[in-house]
Amino acid sequence: MTIDAKLVAELRARTGLPMMKCKQALMEADGDLEKAGDNLRKEGSKTIDKLKDRDMKDGLVFVHREGPVAAAVAVLCETDFVARSEDFVAFGKALAKALHAKAPADAGEGDALNGVALADGRTVKEHLDELVGSKIRENMKVGEFARFKPKEGTVAVYVHHNNRIACLVELAGSGLKDNDAVAELGNDLGMQIAFHSQLQGLTEKDLDAKWVEKERQIFLAQSENMPEDKRDKIAAGKLAKRLKEVVLLDQPFIKNEKVSVQQHVAEVAKQAGVKVSIARFARVGAGA
Repeated sequence: MTIDAKLVAELRARTGLPMMKCKQALMEADGDLEKAGDNLRKEGSKTIDKLKDRDMKDGLVFVHREGPVAAAVAVLCETDFVARSEDFVAFGKALAKALHAKAPADAGEGDALNGVALADGRTVKEHLDELVGSKIRENMKVGEFARFKPKEGTVAVYVHHNNRIACLVELAGSGLKDNDAVAELGNDLGMQIAFHSQLQGLTEKDLDAKWVEKERQIFLAQSENMPEDKRDKIAAGKLAKRLKEVVLLDQPFIKNEKVSVQQHVAEVAKQAGVKVSIARFARVGAGA
């Protein structure tokens, strides 16, 4: 059976699949474009089902910044080869741009983005189904995301050299735009956050009380062989050290561990002659 080249080209435009795959589908559908498209979708659905339980330990982060708003999102896959592919990167960039324009929340997990429409009008889920089922044929999903639109001040963006970690840091204050000292501060804070995946909050007040109590009980149990009058003191000391590991402002500053992050921010503000504080932060990682 002879298949019109225009039909093959149209099916390829709809599906993004190779020409030979589209021609084969049309031949099996006796030249019926709609039937061929439906058959390819069914085939893709079977592929998605086969791949859905595979681990996704690789991926990249994508960032879009325009004006005062910055957005970052992680896209996960199985292998580095796919993460560097043209289709994967194009999807990640389009997703970051759509997230920058509008997001269902300031931060969250990928499932919340399934209904978000990209520039072509199709949703994130529709794009993922096409990529996994027809183009890439490797398990994929959208991971963490964040979008910051500051009320005042600025948002610093840090992307780690491996493109698998992106950090957003909202700095509150006035006179921060085009300030070199503030820009360096933002970059340094992003680096600090990137290197500490265990961070849970900006201050101790941000920590979950149940988590803090669980940690306290663990340290008490670790000290059970100590004299009873020393147990509470030892456990309290270990808890204080643990909290410094998970609270950003209390951590030793990455470039000078003799001062805390909070002390460094205050020193930069003093030297730059501006008022600046950390309003919030987000760490977005693609398997990192």
